Amino acid sequence: MPRTSRKGTNTSDAQLNEGDLPRSEQPTIVDHGKKFAAYDKNGRLIILGYDRKIVEEYADAQSKIRSKR
Repeated sequence: MPRTSRKGTNTSDAQLNEGDLPRSEQPTIVDHGKKFAAYDKNGRLIILGYDRKIVEEYADAQSKIRSKR
């Protein structure tokens, strides 16, 4: 019997650093109980919400806008 191919065994973390922003510019996501908060590099609150994915997407978009200024 042939062995299974190893093409699908990539175990690296796909979400390691997918953002367009450098790591120093990326927002920090912190969970506060059921809520998630995103802070910019200066520690200012960007968004507070219940859905982590929405908070991350909004924070990334705001960081891109703020970094272009």
